[in-house]
Amino acid sequence: MPKQREKNGQTKMDRLYPKTKMSVTDPIKEIRNLVDRIPESPSPTQITPLIALVVRSILDQVGFVDLVNKTVSWDQNQCSISPGNRALALVLLPFISTHQRVALVHVSQQLEDIDTELIFGSAIPATSFTDDCLGRFLDKFADACPSNFFQQLSLRAYAIYDIPQSLILHSDVTSHEVCGEYDLEETPDVHGPTICFGLNKTGRRDRRIFQTGAVSDGNGLIRYCKTMNGNHADSVWNMEALTVLQEIFGEEFKDHTYIADSKLINRPNLEVLNRQGSEVRFISHIPANFAGKLAERYRSIARERNQWTDLGQCCTEEEAHDKRATYRSQRFEVDLYGLPYTLVVYETSAADERVQSQIKTDTTTLEELIKEKKFKTPFACEPDALRAIEELHEQSRKLLVQPVIEIESEKKQRWPRGRRGEETKPLEEWTVYHVRVKEISLHEDRVRKFREKKETFALLTNHFESEMDDRSVLRHYKQQHIVENIFRTMKWSIMADRIYLNNPKRIDAMMMILYVSYLVMGILQMVARMNIRKLPEPPRIYIDNKPLKSPTAAFLIQSLGSFNILTEEGNRQITGINERNKYRLAILLYLIGMGSVVGDQFGSAKCKSA
Repeated sequence: MPKQREKNGQTKMDRLYPKTKMSVTDPIKEIRNLVDRIPESPSPTQITPLIALVVRSILDQVGFVDLVNKTVSWDQNQCSISPGNRALALVLLPFISTHQRVALVHVSQQLEDIDTELIFGSAIPATSFTDDCLGRFLDKFADACPSNFFQQLSLRAYAIYDIPQSLILHSDVTSHEVCGEYDLEETPDVHGPTICFGLNKTGRRDRRIFQTGAVSDGNGLIRYCKTMNGNHADSVWNMEALTVLQEIFGEEFKDHTYIADSKLINRPNLEVLNRQGSEVRFISHIPANFAGKLAERYRSIARERNQWTDLGQCCTEEEAHDKRATYRSQRFEVDLYGLPYTLVVYETSAADERVQSQIKTDTTTLEELIKEKKFKTPFACEPDALRAIEELHEQSRKLLVQPVIEIESEKKQRWPRGRRGEETKPLEEWTVYHVRVKEISLHEDRVRKFREKKETFALLTNHFESEMDDRSVLRHYKQQHIVENIFRTMKWSIMADRIYLNNPKRIDAMMMILYVSYLVMGILQMVARMNIRKLPEPPRIYIDNKPLKSPTAAFLIQSLGSFNILTEEGNRQITGINERNKYRLAILLYLIGMGSVVGDQFGSAKCKSA
């Protein structure tokens, strides 16, 4: 049907949606016009992510560049780029590359449109940051870097930003896959981890890996980190970490509580933890087979006694109030290797959700196993059918569900061709057997045992009840996700999802650089959380205009990443600003300690950059 035009020749759509000079009806033609209008000598413009300048400011505060320059031996007359600025370029990568991991050979491309004078203090050409330049720095940094390099930065951050000390220490280990050719028979490089085949955290043994261990405090700031061999045992890491932490904190270490997973609990480590004169307080999950299945015995005792103490909801502030699990506890005093300990059994309401989730997963697994058996095809003899059923039961013996199966026999006959008479007999008769899966039902005994396993768990500590009650023990242990989040963040594709450096020495140095990047993230998060408490009410700058109560590093980086600094002909200005973003930026700068809020009421307050 043709368009009906009005008297002035316009259609109704033209009147409702008038075309303007900015209207683009032919995108291809518009692209060509824009290309044709590019001047022969365009004025140079540079776009620098605002987050890069924020990171540089934090690193300046802790003296990162100067510390690297003092650590690495170099000749100022021979080097066009100082070791500190090379390190700064690598630390910045996770913040300015938002899409993928950046290889050393592509670092210069990431920096080519950035105002290097703004970031590095001088107009260093981006092409100077070659892979050879950065590789040589990593080699020298690995050779010269003292063991306490990271500790110096961490201590400076606490002093400069006046961060309150945390007496809780969380420890964990993770693995990193490497890509490239590694001669596993060579003598290990003394400056780096031994790359070897090992069991990674996804359960695979066919990948070349190395490991990293980290200890963070309750504020989320790393206090100690180390790159380790791919086959380094977690239990050995805990013993080494305890020794180093004793040196770092000295006499104050006895006031801290060391929290780790079940790999901490074994006799040698308990002896280190209870060494006379240097005892260390700890909290850990009890391994299943430790001390004659100690945990299982006391979980059974707790269920029989049924003398639970209600602890209420616990323990993650990030979770919605109605989604937090409730807990009950029972406390026992136990003696291990001649020393007293406290064993606390906890019961959680989250067991039902875990059971239902596992039932759903196991049902899907069983359905796939049934499909693999091809029961739609009949079996020629009953023993074959029974054998297939037995194999299915064996493969599903650990699942919470079970198949309800019946075998039906069917007579088969082969008749001669033509019309059958009354006396016509079949040429052949035989029997086939159909395996029918009637339904998938719950295995009640397995469900009961699984529920008992998931609804209770046991923690071991050497804290007396007067020092730390059951709820506090649980709350501190549940904060173990702090160090786990460090590893999760470090495995972002832009950070260290997979390591492509085929030199163990460089891997060691690069991991130290990545830990510095995460230290900056931790500082951002901690400073923002301290400053947000000073406001009369949470600012409404979160998703869907919701109040921001507990800012995370990821939120701050993403929010600041929407602003850039445009440099053109020596002039700089922040781009991407509108009325809403202006308020948002002002609040963000205040939270990270780079702006101040002024005004009588926060609702109408304006922020002024410091």
